[in-house]
Amino acid sequence: MLHGLMVLSMLALPVPAGEVFGDLRMGEKYLAGVKLELKCGAEVASDTTDASGSFRIAVKSGGKCTLTASYEKHTPSIEIVVFDKPARYRFLLEAKDGVYVLKRV
Repeated sequence: MLHGLMVLSMLALPVPAGEVFGDLRMGEKYLAGVKLELKCGAEVASDTTDASGSFRIAVKSGGKCTLTASYEKHTPSIEIVVFDKPARYRFLLEAKDGVYVLKRV
């Protein structure tokens, strides 16, 4: 009986459809404390980079999504694809003419 309840409770938990992880840097410096927001349709999930610039974000939906970084009052974005299996992304933040651009490495 207890085993059956455990199985049912696990089935009721939302299972992420996709996960992205990786790092963010500017030049050779990894950026800590940068808020990242991943928007897939109506769903929004976020994380903040750790001391080594690493992040991990899980979402219930997948497909074409937008990742936005909040850095020094700027919010550059990039479109990425979220798969049903974890995918690693490495991002580079560049300043061009006072505007920040987020790129995949």
